[in-house]
Amino acid sequence: MPSIIRQTFAAGLGLLVLATTGSMAAAPERAARPSDLAGLLRPLAESPLRVDQNGARITAESLHDRLVVVAFVNGGCTIVCAVRTLELDKLARALPEPLRERVRFLALGTDPARDGAGRLRAMADGLVGPTTPLRFLDSDAASAAAILARLRYPASLLPEPPPTVLVFDRRGEIAMTYGSDPLDAPRLITDLTALETFEDGLGQPPRGTRQAASTF
Repeated sequence: MPSIIRQTFAAGLGLLVLATTGSMAAAPERAARPSDLAGLLRPLAESPLRVDQNGARITAESLHDRLVVVAFVNGGCTIVCAVRTLELDKLARALPEPLRERVRFLALGTDPARDGAGRLRAMADGLVGPTTPLRFLDSDAASAAAILARLRYPASLLPEPPPTVLVFDRRGEIAMTYGSDPLDAPRLITDLTALETFEDGLGQPPRGTRQAASTF
């Protein structure tokens, strides 16, 4: 994994991002390994392909060049988990154009023993409705373990899903991590708007920077 540092992206935003220390040096290593998002969705080559509650296949490749917001659920969601999911649904529906077309929202299941596609579909339809922008994905054992490892979330706290929201940049690399109870929707919209300007991921300058530097 590339060497990373936490840095402030813009004054006043309070946005903590994970950026490569050297984008040119990091590029070959980034290309040689799966993205952070790919490792979360399909940690093993033999892991099943993920489909959402509507039967659509969701892969890191299908999400390329989109910002991806990831939260965690299970079919037996407590009130805390349910409120978090409702807030994310509200946020996803409220994103301004054209940002709405640039962001995808995933709700990853954390209980592979009980959460089949049918149970999560029933939960999604009952909680946020069939037109929700959120994509609910069930989980296998390897994927659930990858979630716990990335978040350092104790397995003893399951089945309560981790109270965390992750944001991935256009290349599928982790950009931001938020606590989600309560969800700070205004900050998340502001941060997504800023992150969307990084067309080639956080290891590269944001849109317009190269042109501005060349005319200095």
